[in-house]
Formats: sequence, C-alpha cells, structure tokens
Amino acid sequence: MPAKLFKLRGRALLAGLATAFMTTACAPDLMQVGISRDLDSYMDRVAKNCGNMYINSFQVWVLAQGESADASYQEYFLDQASMLLYGTITPEQYIADMSGYFDDESPRGMKTYQCIIAQLPQNAPALPKAYREVMKAAPQVSGND
Repeated sequence: MPAKLFKLRGRALLAGLATAFMTTACAPDLMQVGISRDLDSYMDRVAKNCGNMYINSFQVWVLAQGESADASYQEYFLDQASMLLYGTITPEQYIADMSGYFDDESPRGMKTYQCIIAQLPQNAPALPKAYREVMKAAPQVSGND
C-alpha cells in the first residue's frame, strides 16, 4: 500500500512539474509579473488608461491587475500583453489573437485593443532573461502558435 501511495504522489509531482514547465515555455514573462518593472509599468498604464473599457464581458483593469476570477483569461491577457510589450508579436497579431481568444471583434473590443496598444512605450524594452531562453528554443510568431 505505501508503495502505491508513493507512486501516486510521484505522478502528481511529475504532472505538476510538467504543467509548470509548459506554462513557463508558453508565457515566460508571466513568471516576471511583480518582478519585471517593464511589464508592471505597462499593466499599470493599461489599467489606468483603458481600465474601464471591456473585452467581451471582462473589464480591462480586472485582467491587467490580476483580479480576474477566471485565471485562464487573465493568463492569456498577460501573455499577449507581454509578447506585445517585448515586440515578439506585432499589434496586428495581438488584435487577431485577442479578438479570437476572447471572441470579441466588436467595435467596442477593437477600441479597447487600440487603447492597450497605445499604452506601449516608445521603444520595446529588452526581453527578460527567461523570455530570451524560451525564444531561442521556440520563437513565437503569435500567441496562437
């Protein structure tokens, strides 16, 4: 019986590690939230200047400030925002990815995406170290790759 319990715990641990690795590989800068001043500053500007706007039924400040009850939408929002911020996707790719994921191609949604894009700094900041390592292994053209 103890061997069976150990086997189950080992599998759960491996599954957890695999999930953590996959999340890091897909969205390395998500691990930088709270660490990356560039991403934090960008999300603060987005929340301040676009926060009252909506993407489908989600208010932007909720997604940008980590208040979402639905973590998958918030993670995708942050993933796309970080790729946009660091220049690994274009604004056009950002709009296509966001409108597809959130199922919002409405004029209201498009206005929101434009507001988020308008908050970008003049020049893209340098990629965080975690991002550079992943981009070497698997460059992303879009968040839907």
